[in-house]
Amino acid sequence: MHINSKIITTIICGFILFIFCINISNAQQTIFNVPSADVTEKGMIFFQHESQFSNEFASFTHYGAYGIGKYTELDLTLFQVGTHPGNNENLGIGFKTSLPLHEKSETKLTFGHLIPASLRGNGVGGYTYSHLSTRLSKTKTRITSGFLVGTSTLFGRDFICYIGGVEQPITKRFNLIMDYHSGKHPYGFLIPGFSFAVNPTLTLYTGYQIHNNKANGDNGFVIELAKIF
Repeated sequence: MHINSKIITTIICGFILFIFCINISNAQQTIFNVPSADVTEKGMIFFQHESQFSNEFASFTHYGAYGIGKYTELDLTLFQVGTHPGNNENLGIGFKTSLPLHEKSETKLTFGHLIPASLRGNGVGGYTYSHLSTRLSKTKTRITSGFLVGTSTLFGRDFICYIGGVEQPITKRFNLIMDYHSGKHPYGFLIPGFSFAVNPTLTLYTGYQIHNNKANGDNGFVIELAKIF
């Protein structure tokens, strides 16, 4: 893969962020690409940088969220800024709400909506999702299952797909995680990997995305660094 100045700049910025945060409650706003049942606490700010690498490209997505209470956060996402111009480069504004249904099992109903505005002149679209999640009592596994509706502005085509995820705690800091989008679109991947909490407010995620259709894009690595302020 050709390493150009954009990749080098992103790696340097990620390293600086890591050093800045290393001495600073752990939560996540996505498993990898599937929105999680976690919501940023009121008055807190969540920031996450995501890098995707394959043999052909590198692309970068930046997530931001601000907790407003009532199980809700406001979201701002810069999608798919890559090493070459792409039609799915978007700036999205929206929200996520996660309603607790059963405290002991951590069963939650999560729904959210994002309005992506194309940075390539392709107009405004939609990104709507909802899922149920629960945690198994014996193994502490959290299972997520639901659906997503996407439009061509962000995904290149209009579609409805299944989304799912599994989060398995191994230690207090280390979790095995996996998420999945069905269908033929740029998010149509199975991504297994892990998360590691460097400290209560800084978490590293690493995975490998496997396409369920060759048209979705190349297989490759996903690296995320998330910080709560």
